Amino acid sequence: MPKEKIQRETHSSVIYSDKKWKLLEIKRKRALELLEMFSMETFTPYLYGSLARGNVHQDSDIDIIFLQQISSYKVEFILHRNGYDPLYREIIMATPKDSIKLYIYLNELETITIPLTKFDKNSIEFYDFGGKINYKQLKDDARVPGIDKRLVLIKPTDIGHIEYSIIGREHLAAKEVNVSLKTINERKKVLLKRDKIGKTGVFLKKVIGIDQTTEEVLKSLANSNPIIRKKLYV
Repeated sequence: MPKEKIQRETHSSVIYSDKKWKLLEIKRKRALELLEMFSMETFTPYLYGSLARGNVHQDSDIDIIFLQQISSYKVEFILHRNGYDPLYREIIMATPKDSIKLYIYLNELETITIPLTKFDKNSIEFYDFGGKINYKQLKDDARVPGIDKRLVLIKPTDIGHIEYSIIGREHLAAKEVNVSLKTINERKKVLLKRDKIGKTGVFLKKVIGIDQTTEEVLKSLANSNPIIRKKLYV
Protein backbone atom coordinates (compact mmCIF):
# COMPACT_ATOMS: atom_id res chain seq x y z
CA MET A 1 0.00 0.00 0.00
CA PRO A 2 1.26 3.54 -0.67
CA LYS A 3 2.40 5.66 2.23
CA GLU A 4 -0.45 7.31 4.10
CA LYS A 5 0.11 11.06 3.92
CA ILE A 6 -0.92 13.41 6.71
CA GLN A 7 -4.14 15.23 5.87
CA ARG A 8 -4.49 18.80 7.15
CA GLU A 9 -7.67 20.02 5.45
CA THR A 10 -9.82 16.88 5.20
CA HIS A 11 -13.46 17.22 6.27
CA SER A 12 -16.01 15.06 4.46
CA SER A 13 -18.76 12.46 4.67
CA VAL A 14 -17.99 9.06 3.14
CA ILE A 15 -20.74 6.71 1.92
CA TYR A 16 -19.81 3.03 1.77
CA SER A 17 -20.65 0.96 -1.30
CA ASP A 18 -22.22 -2.50 -1.04
CA LYS A 19 -18.80 -3.92 -1.85
CA LYS A 20 -17.26 -2.01 1.05
CA TRP A 21 -19.90 -3.24 3.51
CA LYS A 22 -19.34 -6.82 2.32
CA LEU A 23 -15.58 -6.53 2.77
CA LEU A 24 -16.08 -5.17 6.27
CA GLU A 25 -18.43 -8.05 7.06
CA ILE A 26 -15.95 -10.66 5.83
CA LYS A 27 -12.99 -9.24 7.73
CA ARG A 28 -15.00 -8.74 10.91
CA LYS A 29 -16.29 -12.30 10.77
CA ARG A 30 -12.72 -13.53 10.69
CA ALA A 31 -11.76 -11.20 13.57
CA LEU A 32 -14.74 -12.45 15.57
CA GLU A 33 -13.46 -16.02 15.27
CA LEU A 34 -10.13 -15.00 16.76
CA LEU A 35 -11.62 -12.92 19.57
CA GLU A 36 -14.11 -15.67 20.41
CA MET A 37 -11.33 -18.23 20.67
CA PHE A 38 -9.70 -16.26 23.48
CA SER A 39 -12.90 -14.96 25.06
CA MET A 40 -13.99 -18.58 25.58
CA GLU A 41 -10.88 -18.92 27.76
CA THR A 42 -11.99 -15.87 29.84
CA PHE A 43 -9.39 -13.55 28.29
CA THR A 44 -10.34 -10.06 27.09
CA PRO A 45 -8.60 -9.24 23.81
CA TYR A 46 -9.54 -6.26 21.63
CA LEU A 47 -9.72 -5.64 17.91
CA TYR A 48 -8.21 -2.27 17.05
CA GLY A 49 -7.64 -0.01 14.07
CA SER A 50 -9.64 0.22 10.85
CA LEU A 51 -11.77 -2.86 11.57
CA ALA A 52 -12.94 -1.29 14.83
CA ARG A 53 -13.74 1.96 12.99
CA GLY A 54 -15.12 0.40 9.81
CA ASN A 55 -13.06 2.18 7.15
CA VAL A 56 -11.44 -0.95 5.76
CA HIS A 57 -9.77 -1.76 2.45
CA GLN A 58 -8.68 -5.05 0.92
CA ASP A 59 -5.33 -5.06 2.72
CA SER A 60 -6.62 -3.92 6.12
CA ASP A 61 -4.93 -5.81 8.95
CA ILE A 62 -6.73 -7.76 11.62
CA ASP A 63 -4.92 -6.47 14.69
CA ILE A 64 -5.69 -7.96 18.11
CA ILE A 65 -4.29 -6.64 21.37
CA PHE A 66 -4.26 -7.94 24.93
CA LEU A 67 -4.05 -4.94 27.28
CA GLN A 68 -3.29 -6.96 30.40
CA GLN A 69 -0.14 -8.99 30.94
CA ILE A 70 -0.80 -12.68 30.39
CA SER A 71 1.45 -15.63 29.81
CA SER A 72 2.58 -15.73 26.20
CA TYR A 73 2.72 -19.50 26.58
CA LYS A 74 -1.04 -19.62 27.28
CA VAL A 75 -1.82 -17.58 24.16
CA GLU A 76 0.45 -19.70 21.99
CA PHE A 77 -1.01 -22.89 23.47
CA ILE A 78 -4.57 -21.76 22.63
CA LEU A 79 -3.49 -20.93 19.08
CA HIS A 80 -1.81 -24.31 18.64
CA ARG A 81 -4.81 -26.17 20.09
CA ASN A 82 -7.06 -24.43 17.56
CA GLY A 83 -4.87 -25.31 14.62
CA TYR A 84 -2.97 -22.04 14.16
CA ASP A 85 0.68 -22.23 13.18
CA PRO A 86 2.10 -18.67 13.39
CA LEU A 87 4.10 -17.35 10.45
CA TYR A 88 6.62 -15.94 12.91
CA ARG A 89 6.98 -14.19 16.28
CA GLU A 90 9.03 -11.23 17.36
CA ILE A 91 9.73 -9.20 20.49
CA ILE A 92 9.55 -5.44 20.00
CA MET A 93 10.36 -2.47 22.22
CA ALA A 94 9.82 0.75 20.27
CA THR A 95 11.86 3.02 22.56
CA PRO A 96 13.83 2.50 25.80
CA LYS A 97 10.82 3.90 27.70
CA ASP A 98 8.20 1.83 25.92
CA SER A 99 6.71 -1.46 27.11
CA ILE A 100 8.03 -4.72 25.68
CA LYS A 101 5.56 -6.54 23.43
CA LEU A 102 5.30 -9.88 21.69
CA TYR A 103 3.92 -9.85 18.16
CA ILE A 104 2.51 -13.11 16.84
CA TYR A 105 1.96 -12.99 13.08
CA LEU A 106 -0.59 -15.57 11.98
CA ASN A 107 -0.10 -14.40 8.39
CA GLU A 108 0.67 -11.16 6.56
CA LEU A 109 -2.60 -9.51 7.64
CA GLU A 110 -3.34 -11.02 11.06
CA THR A 111 -1.37 -10.07 14.17
CA ILE A 112 -1.81 -10.70 17.88
CA THR A 113 0.03 -8.40 20.30
CA ILE A 114 0.77 -9.32 23.91
CA PRO A 115 2.39 -7.00 26.48
CA LEU A 116 5.38 -8.68 28.10
CA THR A 117 5.68 -5.77 30.55
CA LYS A 118 2.87 -3.73 32.05
CA PHE A 119 1.18 -1.12 29.88
CA ASP A 120 1.02 2.38 31.33
CA LYS A 121 -1.87 4.78 30.68
CA ASN A 122 -0.25 6.20 27.52
CA SER A 123 0.23 2.71 26.07
CA ILE A 124 -3.41 1.83 26.65
CA GLU A 125 -4.60 5.12 25.17
CA PHE A 126 -2.59 4.38 22.03
CA TYR A 127 -5.18 1.75 21.15
CA ASP A 128 -8.10 4.01 22.08
CA PHE A 129 -6.55 6.62 19.78
CA GLY A 130 -6.96 4.31 16.78
CA GLY A 131 -10.21 2.80 17.99
CA LYS A 132 -10.72 -0.55 19.73
CA ILE A 133 -13.62 -2.91 20.45
CA ASN A 134 -14.04 -6.09 22.47
CA TYR A 135 -15.69 -9.39 21.57
CA LYS A 136 -19.20 -8.34 22.64
CA GLN A 137 -19.00 -5.06 20.75
CA LEU A 138 -17.82 -6.84 17.62
CA LYS A 139 -20.57 -9.43 17.96
CA ASP A 140 -23.09 -6.57 18.27
CA ASP A 141 -21.65 -5.02 15.10
CA ALA A 142 -20.48 -1.89 16.92
CA ARG A 143 -18.09 0.58 15.30
CA VAL A 144 -16.20 3.25 17.22
CA PRO A 145 -14.43 6.52 16.42
CA GLY A 146 -10.67 6.41 15.96
CA ILE A 147 -7.81 8.32 14.40
CA ASP A 148 -5.80 6.86 11.53
CA LYS A 149 -2.18 7.37 10.47
CA ARG A 150 -3.16 10.39 8.36
CA LEU A 151 -4.22 12.16 11.58
CA VAL A 152 -7.80 11.92 10.35
CA LEU A 153 -10.58 11.11 12.80
CA ILE A 154 -13.03 8.51 11.50
CA LYS A 155 -16.50 8.80 13.07
CA PRO A 156 -18.87 5.99 12.01
CA THR A 157 -22.34 6.73 10.63
CA ASP A 158 -25.17 4.48 9.45
CA ILE A 159 -24.10 4.95 5.83
CA GLY A 160 -20.32 5.07 6.23
CA HIS A 161 -18.35 7.61 8.22
CA ILE A 162 -17.52 11.27 8.71
CA GLU A 163 -13.84 12.15 8.64
CA TYR A 164 -11.83 15.24 9.45
CA SER A 165 -8.22 16.17 10.17
CA ILE A 166 -7.50 16.49 13.88
CA ILE A 167 -4.87 19.18 13.26
CA GLY A 168 -6.30 22.31 14.84
CA ARG A 169 -9.10 20.23 16.37
CA GLU A 170 -7.05 18.34 18.97
CA HIS A 171 -9.39 19.04 21.90
CA LEU A 172 -12.41 17.82 19.95
CA ALA A 173 -10.56 14.71 18.80
CA ALA A 174 -9.52 13.87 22.37
CA LYS A 175 -13.17 13.93 23.46
CA GLU A 176 -14.32 11.85 20.49
CA VAL A 177 -11.91 8.98 21.18
CA ASN A 178 -11.84 9.48 24.97
CA VAL A 179 -8.11 9.93 25.45
CA SER A 180 -6.04 12.67 27.03
CA LEU A 181 -4.93 15.70 25.05
CA LYS A 182 -1.37 14.63 25.92
CA THR A 183 -1.85 11.38 23.98
CA ILE A 184 -3.33 13.25 21.01
CA ASN A 185 -0.36 15.63 20.87
CA GLU A 186 2.22 12.87 21.35
CA ARG A 187 0.76 10.76 18.55
CA LYS A 188 0.48 13.83 16.34
CA LYS A 189 4.15 14.63 16.92
CA VAL A 190 5.22 11.06 16.06
CA LEU A 191 3.09 10.84 12.92
CA LEU A 192 4.10 14.28 11.66
CA LYS A 193 7.76 13.33 12.11
CA ARG A 194 7.19 10.04 10.28
CA ASP A 195 5.46 11.91 7.47
CA LYS A 196 8.44 14.22 7.13
CA ILE A 197 11.42 11.87 7.44
CA GLY A 198 9.92 8.42 6.94
CA LYS A 199 9.48 5.51 9.31
CA THR A 200 12.12 5.39 12.03
CA GLY A 201 13.66 2.29 13.58
CA VAL A 202 12.81 0.69 16.90
CA PHE A 203 14.99 0.20 19.98
CA LEU A 204 14.56 -3.58 20.03
CA LYS A 205 13.31 -6.00 17.39
CA LYS A 206 14.11 -9.67 17.93
CA VAL A 207 12.66 -12.50 15.86
CA ILE A 208 12.00 -15.66 17.89
CA GLY A 209 13.27 -18.88 16.36
CA ILE A 210 10.82 -21.64 15.55
CA ASP A 211 12.33 -23.87 18.26
CA GLN A 212 12.64 -21.10 20.86
CA THR A 213 10.18 -20.01 23.51
CA THR A 214 9.33 -16.37 24.10
CA GLU A 215 10.44 -16.66 27.72
CA GLU A 216 13.92 -17.98 26.96
CA VAL A 217 14.57 -15.32 24.30
CA LEU A 218 13.34 -12.58 26.63
CA LYS A 219 15.56 -13.91 29.43
CA SER A 220 18.57 -13.91 27.11
CA LEU A 221 17.86 -10.32 26.06
CA ALA A 222 17.53 -9.26 29.69
CA ASN A 223 20.85 -10.89 30.59
CA SER A 224 22.65 -8.87 27.91
CA ASN A 225 20.75 -5.57 28.06
CA PRO A 226 20.33 -3.62 31.34
CA ILE A 227 17.45 -1.53 29.94
CA ILE A 228 15.41 -4.65 29.19
CA ARG A 229 16.47 -6.23 32.49
CA LYS A 230 15.27 -3.18 34.42
CA LYS A 231 11.99 -3.12 32.53
CA LEU A 232 11.33 -6.77 33.34
CA TYR A 233 12.48 -7.01 36.92
CA VAL A 234 12.09 -3.59 38.54
